[in-house]
Amino acid sequence: MLWRSILYFLVLLGFSSCIELPPDLQEFVDDLHKICVSKSGITESDHAAYDVKSNPHDSKLQCYMKCLMMEAKWMNSAGVIQYDFIIDTAHPAIKDPLEAAMNKCREIDDGANLCEKASNFNFCMYGADPENWFLI
Repeated sequence: MLWRSILYFLVLLGFSSCIELPPDLQEFVDDLHKICVSKSGITESDHAAYDVKSNPHDSKLQCYMKCLMMEAKWMNSAGVIQYDFIIDTAHPAIKDPLEAAMNKCREIDDGANLCEKASNFNFCMYGADPENWFLI
């Protein structure tokens, strides 16, 4: 569970370039991406074309983002974002920037469904720290 929390933050904020991922965690990242591509029905081209600045709520990517959050245990099946879990399980190397970004994203629009909510959270995290954000 700890690795899933760390992983999702790495996915969102791009600290993977600062933290060397062990091979098993890199494998998990790759597997998570494959799982969420399959579950959401997006293509690798859809994923590569995502532009958070010009189309932050791309309908093709919203359910992919939901999948990432669900698989990482950052959002439960009822759509509740697990803020305390995220902070409590954060690796010390990323805890401070994670908490700073999270504190800016505690109040987001629920959207019409969980896919939209995940997209809203993703966009908020981008706005909270655009220099470090990226989507795997």
